[in-house]
Amino acid sequence: MFQGSATLFRAGSFEFRTRHLVIIAVLAMTFSVAMIVRTYPVKYGFYLNEFDPYFDYRAVKFILDNGLDAYWRWHDTMSWYPEGRDIAATSQSGLHVIAAIMYQIFGGGSSLMDFTIMFPVVIGSLTVIVVFALVRVLGGTTAGLFAAAFFALSPPIILRGNLGWFKSEPLGLFFALIATYLFISAIRHREVKYAIPKAVLGGLLLGLANASWGGVQYFSIPIALFFLALPFFKKDMTVPMYVAVAFTVFTLLAAGAFPRPGMAFVTGLPGIAMAGSAAFLVAATFLNRVKPGTRYAAFLLIGFVAAGIAIIAAGLFASPSFRYLNAINPFLKSENALVESVAEHLTPTIVDYFLDYSILLIFAGFGAWMAFQKRNDAAVFALILGITGVYVSATFARLLVFASVGIIVLAALGLAEITRVIMENRKEASSGQKGKKAAQIKSPVSRGSGVRMIYTGVIIAMLAIPVFYPPQSSWLSSADVPTAIANGGTVFRIQTDDWTDAMQWMSQNTEKDAVVAAWWDYGYWITTLGQRTTVNDNATLNQTRIESVAKMFIADEQSGTKIAQDLKADYLLVYVVGQKQLEADPVSNSTSSKVPVFTLGQGGEESKKQWIIRISGFDESRYVERDAFTPKPAFWNNTLLGKLIPFEPLYFASFDGSTLTRVEESWQPGLVQLYSKHVKYPADGGPDQPFHLVYASPSFAESKDIVTGILIYRVNHDYVPRPAGDPYQPTSGPLADMTTGDQVAEIQTAQGPIKIEFFTKAAPGHVNNFITLAEDGFYDGTVFHRLVPGFVIQGGDPQTRNATADKSLWGTGGPGYTIPEEFNDIPHTRGIVSMARTNDPNSAGSQFFIVLEDSELIRQSLDDKYTVFGRVIEGMDTVDKLAALPRVGGDGDDKDQPVNPDDARILSVKIVPR
Repeated sequence: MFQGSATLFRAGSFEFRTRHLVIIAVLAMTFSVAMIVRTYPVKYGFYLNEFDPYFDYRAVKFILDNGLDAYWRWHDTMSWYPEGRDIAATSQSGLHVIAAIMYQIFGGGSSLMDFTIMFPVVIGSLTVIVVFALVRVLGGTTAGLFAAAFFALSPPIILRGNLGWFKSEPLGLFFALIATYLFISAIRHREVKYAIPKAVLGGLLLGLANASWGGVQYFSIPIALFFLALPFFKKDMTVPMYVAVAFTVFTLLAAGAFPRPGMAFVTGLPGIAMAGSAAFLVAATFLNRVKPGTRYAAFLLIGFVAAGIAIIAAGLFASPSFRYLNAINPFLKSENALVESVAEHLTPTIVDYFLDYSILLIFAGFGAWMAFQKRNDAAVFALILGITGVYVSATFARLLVFASVGIIVLAALGLAEITRVIMENRKEASSGQKGKKAAQIKSPVSRGSGVRMIYTGVIIAMLAIPVFYPPQSSWLSSADVPTAIANGGTVFRIQTDDWTDAMQWMSQNTEKDAVVAAWWDYGYWITTLGQRTTVNDNATLNQTRIESVAKMFIADEQSGTKIAQDLKADYLLVYVVGQKQLEADPVSNSTSSKVPVFTLGQGGEESKKQWIIRISGFDESRYVERDAFTPKPAFWNNTLLGKLIPFEPLYFASFDGSTLTRVEESWQPGLVQLYSKHVKYPADGGPDQPFHLVYASPSFAESKDIVTGILIYRVNHDYVPRPAGDPYQPTSGPLADMTTGDQVAEIQTAQGPIKIEFFTKAAPGHVNNFITLAEDGFYDGTVFHRLVPGFVIQGGDPQTRNATADKSLWGTGGPGYTIPEEFNDIPHTRGIVSMARTNDPNSAGSQFFIVLEDSELIRQSLDDKYTVFGRVIEGMDTVDKLAALPRVGGDGDDKDQPVNPDDARILSVKIVPR
């Protein structure tokens, strides 16, 4: 296509022509476009993106501060407390080492943070040039230029290499594609002395690429398949044989030299595939010299495949993780909730492929057909690259990077061939006599300039459509993604300082040796920006630890507190995302009282709760409605996470714009839950409170339209939790609806105040009965007539008002009526308020008791036999004082009565708004 023949200058035998100048100009423009598109998120702030880049930045900083030798021995005690982490053996050390070297060379006085933010942009843009070189070897200069342009604008590539994405993919892909270019270039050489150096360098770079990104193991697949295919279409295999051996050996040596992947790569499936296929190529080369023909090569291939199957069946290889096995076999289904919860592990859909590749799919299809027709070494490799790239990408969205490489290569080859046919059309002319076989000669005939212009316009239009349309799903819009810390990892294209402010507060206001427990997503931010120790992070090294944190969040308050203390956590961090919808009265729905009302969702724990539930092992159906998102009342009342999230549910509604069109008390499909702010563990809470809120980020404190709220709670280590059972063992069976009402009871006693909340849905009859009696003054002046340390205190008998009355009758009085039982499965744990009765289940009237301890024996005695209707939320110290009062003692029926009734007297009971 490029016919420029004018020579501009000569360098030895090389002539620099005008077409070379055009190629350089096009590449420079493509490089510039790649840079501009990848830096687009700068409008949201100049940050590292996502989570892992903060760890990688911290690792590079460690090398620069302490040296490479210290890095290889670095056991990080700030992560995965208390065990710590062996960094070199558990991370992509190739990225860290190369970035540290490049910063020392090219840093130019910039800060390391700024350097690492721009690092993926520069590397990703340089990869455009590498793609040009690779595809040029496979299909010519025109195809290379098309491929470079496609690569510059490919959404999956951009999303894995834009501003701040200082992660493994950009550098790993850069090295891997250079290695692939050198490998193909070496294969196509005719002389071994030129091919071997390229193969050696290519192998070293592919090994380094594997040390920089584990996903580069993918390249072992097309390379191994290419080795297996070569004997069936290439006659002279001498050069390919030497190249295969040199490339494979040096790939294994380089990858094995790093702690990760190390020998696991050499003895794992990628290494075995490359070594085995290279060995086959060597054997096939010598066999062809003895017995030429593809039939014998086919028999040999069957033998090698059988040997490979035997090795796999016998387990004679280093087993890879499920992710790599799943990439090879997309039909494997993970039953691991942690793996499934990661967004980048989601399976891409047909829509994803269409939006990401659009018209390229058509060109790639033509390119694949053309490659199949040619069947030379370049065409076969391009075909293998395309097929395997699409194949492995069908498993994880993250692997769409490889589909992009394969589709771009085939699409560039296909479009280049179409362009060649249009621009350089040839016609056939005949010579010779009629009736005889004509000798065919081909002469170039140029199409008219009009046809060329029309073709050029059509191609530009076809390629421009996915770049700009549809507006919200175009290739350019895929670059308009805020860095995660800038928008809090939400779906909103906003900039917020909540996370950076929270991490700064943490680094300045918490103890230097403090341990922070949070969902694993935020671990790298906490250690790098908050400079504090974490119990888990994004490395997901210890799944048991992550499950423990999940159980802490989903367990009840007592069990969750026990797990938090077991983790030695000094602080808990919770993240919640909400949108302010209107301002209304939380009870009447009126818009006159100006109380902010929110919906929750789009990025915080309120959106991850279903995954946290699954990972914890709890039954999701207990806590989440059928839409798999809306939390049930049990979530808010029965889980620690529900109490840590500083919102409380109001009602369900639908919207027409900002107007409520339908309001319901219970969830129905199509309705969304509305919430008001409510901090359940305030900073000024008493010593009976297991957690105290010490920090709330600005958007939550100020009730902004979009709340990206980071809440940091101090763990009260003086609080003694009393879980009803094993806190690490999720309970089974249905849960009562522990929704609490809008009113509480304030009980004034001779020993101090007690505040009780009511379970209005679990026991509505008993709650209404207690409230009615209290409002009538029924309980005023009565005595806690039964005090049993370690068990319960009991009161509510009207006969106890008169200190001179017959005390033998205490415990037999009531309001003059009884109410039906409402037994439920709320466990009788410390602070629970339950109704007393006789042997008749329906004999409850006015007497109630408060449970003093958490005990399996108490639960066996009381659970499912007495109606739980409330819980002490303040004043358990008063309850303990009452239980410790002197008792009559002895063997009589009055042994548990207080010696001085006035010391155990209820002065008043008032029902007040919550």
